[in-house]
Amino acid sequence: MNHSFRIAGAFAALAVALTACSGSSSIPGTNAAEPVPGTAASATAPQNGYYALASPGAARPLCPPVAGVEAFRCFAWIRNDLHPMVNGDKVPSGIGYTPQEIESAYKLDVAKGAGQRVFIVDAYGYIKAAADLTHYRRAAKLSPCTTHNGCLQILNQNGDTSPLPPEPTGAQSGWIVEESLDVDAVSASCPKCGITLIQAQSSDNGDLNSAIEAATAKGATIVSMSWGEPEPHAYNGFVFPSGTVFVASAGDRGGGVKDGGGPQIPCTNASIVCVGGTALTHSGSKWSETVWNDLALDLCDGPCGATGSACSKIVTKPSWQTDSGCTMRSAADVSADAAVSTPLAIYNSERGGWLPVGGTSLAAPLIAGVFGLAGNAKTFGTGASAIWQNHASLNNVTAGTNVLRAITGRCASRVKYVCVAGNGFNGPTGWGSPNGSSDF
Repeated sequence: MNHSFRIAGAFAALAVALTACSGSSSIPGTNAAEPVPGTAASATAPQNGYYALASPGAARPLCPPVAGVEAFRCFAWIRNDLHPMVNGDKVPSGIGYTPQEIESAYKLDVAKGAGQRVFIVDAYGYIKAAADLTHYRRAAKLSPCTTHNGCLQILNQNGDTSPLPPEPTGAQSGWIVEESLDVDAVSASCPKCGITLIQAQSSDNGDLNSAIEAATAKGATIVSMSWGEPEPHAYNGFVFPSGTVFVASAGDRGGGVKDGGGPQIPCTNASIVCVGGTALTHSGSKWSETVWNDLALDLCDGPCGATGSACSKIVTKPSWQTDSGCTMRSAADVSADAAVSTPLAIYNSERGGWLPVGGTSLAAPLIAGVFGLAGNAKTFGTGASAIWQNHASLNNVTAGTNVLRAITGRCASRVKYVCVAGNGFNGPTGWGSPNGSSDF
């Protein structure tokens, strides 16, 4: 193949605060006396899309960090405490959002997207991928997307239909749910888009590189990647071809310097649309969002996660970025629903059927689908630069922070907006969330 894709071989978590950015601020939510978004006391009623976590083990990350393992991990979270009563062939109530609710929240014209194709790069096999997507779309009242009608393609990391990789086991088994989340989320935001799922042999650097290379060789204009790792100190990076929008998740451990938070690769690469996460709720037909921050809820075999954000330590600031505080690449660029407490309902027969799933692994494929609706990926190229130049229609998310000092330590940057939402650009949610697809 013609393209070269390289990621640094070492992915050690940052051990020191990032110092590439200047400025200072105190961060809301880091002192005991300050309010913290996502606490039970501020929870919205469940019928408004917020499902409060109230018991130990209420949720867990599907791909938790594994000590000593240098591999990428997915950023999906699953709720363990929501058990739907399945009533007929429809999306059950009480576990998370449906495609129609996503459409309403982000004012998506889902009549668009025909002829567009979203490529999804994930790790390992998922035997029931096609059958489960068929079940999800039938229950969600979406048009069929199957391998038989050509809408769905499932390929290995070489771009071939066989042999597909084996399913993961042990600590890597969460990737099976990650894959169902990705295809269901793209279906929710762009039901007329075709979907190509490329399954890398493993979550190792070289295998995922090969999968991305296969996507571009197949002519991909939109590639979704719901995985990452903390920025290493030494970084060679991906080399991305122009004319393709690459979308990646900002991470799920907050914007602080502890516990694997702060900048994540490949999301901080200047060629990536880095997608942060929000908590999406509604009151009747009125929707609202805050920064995803469930860190104060110690009910997920530990803290319940928060969206990542970054002032990169290693990636030079692109010429199209206009924020003045961060002297290196700022992230995220844009955002969508991700909170563990505001999940999407997905279907995975290998894990019991209907599941409530969140994390920035949800936000990235939702945004990839919105690019499909817009149909401008080939023209816009990197995508991120287009959002920085055209973002007037986005929903600006102005409330919340993604750090909690007891969990994440201080913000990985001294620049306030890297970890605190406010008017205009901010690290946790970028320029905001979709309001239609005109800015994509």
